[in-house]
Amino acid sequence: MYGNIVAMGIVMSTDPTKIVMGRPIGQDFCEVVVLLANKPESPLFIKDDNRKTMKDAIGSHILWFLQYV
Repeated sequence: MYGNIVAMGIVMSTDPTKIVMGRPIGQDFCEVVVLLANKPESPLFIKDDNRKTMKDAIGSHILWFLQYV
């Protein structure tokens, strides 16, 4: 997936102590709200019971690798 734009979103936080998707953001991730899925079937890096692909995450806050922002 490197180099592909799989979604459009907004970075909401890089605070490593903030809890997103049930876990702290940490040093390698950021909190992103997904606005549009360009590749709806693309898998999320961090999944939970309700969100496994980009289309599942539209309108919600997810963890995303900082290097891919």
